[in-house]
Amino acid sequence: MEPITIQKTEDFRRTRYGLFGNVAANGCGAIAAYNVLNGLGEEVSFPKVIKGLRKRLGMAFGFGLLGTNIYSLMAYLASFFRLRICFIFLRNRKKLKTCDAVIIYYYWRFKKRIGAHFISGIKNEDGDYTFYNYSAVPRTASLDSFLMNMKKEHELPLLVIGIKRKGQKI
Repeated sequence: MEPITIQKTEDFRRTRYGLFGNVAANGCGAIAAYNVLNGLGEEVSFPKVIKGLRKRLGMAFGFGLLGTNIYSLMAYLASFFRLRICFIFLRNRKKLKTCDAVIIYYYWRFKKRIGAHFISGIKNEDGDYTFYNYSAVPRTASLDSFLMNMKKEHELPLLVIGIKRKGQKI
């Protein structure tokens, strides 16, 4: 299945996410989970991802208006993969270099607007990651250079979830 690269589509505006939200406005965590699952060979439909998130600890915050519950996202992904959680301010990113995929949770601001967003990165054969749902076109870069560039764009990475296939050490 193809990765989802654009969140703000008409179909996603009509797809409910939580009680009051929709995927176009608040479903970035579900999109990140979908991209990781399919990028690592687990063929899972997008509706199945939403259903899986809903079963674990409540899918969304604020009745869907504040986005994906990070604990629900991690519990759902842990049913498929091994996870390593890295808070960016701790600067212990070395162990993330062996991960097959990452999900980055970051805070952004633009003029007077603020928010938070999840994006996914799938490791390529050359060791770089292709990042999805960050811009209209997927971007490929090393994890360190991507995180540094985010800071230049007034985006503050808060958390990186490193993901490995089960049976592999992190």
